[in-house]
Amino acid sequence: SGTLPLSEASFAQLKGEREELVKLLQFALWRLEALRHWSRDTIWDDLKSLADSLEVKIKDLLAPLFVAIAGSSASFSVVDSMELLGPDMSRARLRHAIEVLGGVSKKAAKRLEKEYQQLTGA
Repeated sequence: SGTLPLSEASFAQLKGEREELVKLLQFALWRLEALRHWSRDTIWDDLKSLADSLEVKIKDLLAPLFVAIAGSSASFSVVDSMELLGPDMSRARLRHAIEVLGGVSKKAAKRLEKEYQQLTGA
């Protein structure tokens, strides 16, 4: 399946509450689902733009992505890993990480969608 053996404990060393980590992963997933050209530079540019919009440091946005994509917070560039894995596997691993962290309820999904639309002007 290509997913990693993650658990909620995999994310325990990261800064932020579970809900915040889910939000960062979900927003990154939505941003990457809209990405037409999958390359290291376009992935980086989109994630950097998202971090700027959220007013968070890029390293704080990338931290849960490291765990979701590589299975640990210590790995070579997560953006390089995503380029190598390709869009389908990268997005699948982000979705899996969101589920491992408890997923997104319908009510939370509506709230996140609204916040994301306001953030991106979509």
